[in-house]
Amino acid sequence: MPRPKDESLQEVFLKADEALSEIKDSRLVMKLLAIRGYSNQQAKDIAALFNTQTRTVYKWVELFRLHGIQGLQDKPKGHRKAILEDRHMEQISKWLDSGETPDGKAINWTLDTISQYINTEFGIVIKKSALSNTLRKMRYVIRKPRPTHAKSTEQERSDFKKNSRSH
Repeated sequence: MPRPKDESLQEVFLKADEALSEIKDSRLVMKLLAIRGYSNQQAKDIAALFNTQTRTVYKWVELFRLHGIQGLQDKPKGHRKAILEDRHMEQISKWLDSGETPDGKAINWTLDTISQYINTEFGIVIKKSALSNTLRKMRYVIRKPRPTHAKSTEQERSDFKKNSRSH
C-alpha cells in the first residue's frame, strides 16, 4: 500500500505543472512518454498516470503509428486566417481617411462600395460581415445616414431636422 502524500508536496506539484507548461511542446513530450510507458504497462495505468482517458492513450498510439510525431502535434485552433493582409488594411485606411476612391473621386463609403473596391483593386472577395468586423478592428465605425422621405425636398428635410426646430 502506498504511503499518503504529504500536504506540503501540493506546492511542489503545482510548481512542476507550471514548469512543464513553460516547456515548448510539453504536451508532445507527455504523449510520447505515455506511448513509451504503454509498451510495458496497461493503458488504464498509463491513463491514470497522465490524468487522461484510456481511449486517449490508444488514440495517441494509433496516431503515432500512422503519422509519426506529426500525428501527435496539436492541430491549430481558432479562427480562419484573415482574408485581408496588413498592406490591404493600410490602403483601405487611406481610402477611408481621404474620403476618395483609389482613382481620386470623392465618395461616401458603404460596406458595399468598400467590398467592391477591395475586389477590383486586390482581387479579394470579402463578405459584408467579415468586412464589418475588420473595419471594427481597424477602429472604424460605420455610420448610417438619417432616413429621408422619398418625396421630401431638401428644404422640407432641413425644416424637419431636430436641431432646427424652435421650442
